Amino acid sequence: MKTRLTLVAAVAIMATANGAYAATAAGTQIINKASATYSDSTGVKTVESNTVVTTVQQVASLSLSAGTSKSGAAGATVSYPHTITNNSNAADSFTLSQTNAGVFQMANVQFFPDTNGDGIADDGAPAITVTPSVAVGGTYKFVAVATLPAGAATGATNALTVKAASVFANTVSQTAIDNTTVAAGAALDMTANGFGSTALGYGAYVDGGAALENKTTTAGTMTRFTLYLSNNGGTQDTFNLQASTDGSFGAQTLPEGWTVVFKDANNQVITAATVAAGAHPVIYAEVTPSAGATVGTTDIYFRAISGTTGVTDKIREAVTIAAANSLLELVKEQALDADCNGAIEGAFTKDPITGGAVPGACIRYRITATNKGATQITAVVMTDNIPANTVYHDAAAASTLLGSVLAPLNGLVGSVSANVGALNPGQSNTMQFGVKINP
Repeated sequence: MKTRLTLVAAVAIMATANGAYAATAAGTQIINKASATYSDSTGVKTVESNTVVTTVQQVASLSLSAGTSKSGAAGATVSYPHTITNNSNAADSFTLSQTNAGVFQMANVQFFPDTNGDGIADDGAPAITVTPSVAVGGTYKFVAVATLPAGAATGATNALTVKAASVFANTVSQTAIDNTTVAAGAALDMTANGFGSTALGYGAYVDGGAALENKTTTAGTMTRFTLYLSNNGGTQDTFNLQASTDGSFGAQTLPEGWTVVFKDANNQVITAATVAAGAHPVIYAEVTPSAGATVGTTDIYFRAISGTTGVTDKIREAVTIAAANSLLELVKEQALDADCNGAIEGAFTKDPITGGAVPGACIRYRITATNKGATQITAVVMTDNIPANTVYHDAAAASTLLGSVLAPLNGLVGSVSANVGALNPGQSNTMQFGVKINP
């Protein structure tokens, strides 16, 4: 009797309709075993082959986002955003390098992570030459940061070629070209309530000191800051607007439940502002504490930063959460009255007095109470104690703008108080008095 034999493969091959396959992960084992059925005089029988195993090997594949074209001032730093996608079948890292050519050469070209993809190097992050491991199908965002030479002529160009190469197989790489044209630069100054040399926050930000302003509100109630962005440079630029309780902006963090919304002069919500050379548009920052915000003061920083050149400035403000039925803001200031004649040297300030406060000298105090609420408050009484190591001094008697004032006799201690009465919304009252430092 003739034997009939049929061979059957024990694996099925599945393809998509267009013949494309998803990359098989490196390390995947392909296990294959054949079988055969046949018939003889005794019937149908089956036999199996041995098993063979193939382990899928790693291959390298990546894509790099296209380059960008930007302008920057001579001597300015420019950032170019890029994204690497790992198209291989295993996690891989990528080596970053660059070459640049043109009318001028870029200096200090470095690569930095850009975790949030805003086109700006992560604050405080060190420069990198190799990316962290990127998962299969994953992406890694970074920026190339370069400095234009100080003597570069306006209109000159440069082409910066960024290269990303697989660490697994360094012959597999992708490049992108960033083009730069030298332009007259932008120069940013962020100020509060005005612009120019007399505005709060004028000039480059300096760490330290106190907030420029302290706005009082209640939990869940919005308060608004008025900011100005002055472009004192020679070219238009676009500045991203940011807010954080972290003055370094290592992260844009706010207390839980708080929000900050930026608006333009037309009260339209914005996240960035384009400022022409010589312009100084107003920007509003509306801060809304959470409904459960606790009573106290929170510093908050506002920053504008160019996504093109990295030009930036910031200011420090503060928000005080008052009890819902207590919206009276009280501000105390002091000034030196060196010869105790009732006339101050300089101006009242919240800053410490560091010179001239010797035994026998005098200090004048000014306390300002303001109704920051939306309704009238009544029975307002302002009180301040004569501090230790001083006595009341009446070269200029204690005074108040509203109501009556009570004070100790000259040379004695105790307290000074002003019976103000009612304050309408936005209305203020000021109380002044002097003390003499014990000789």
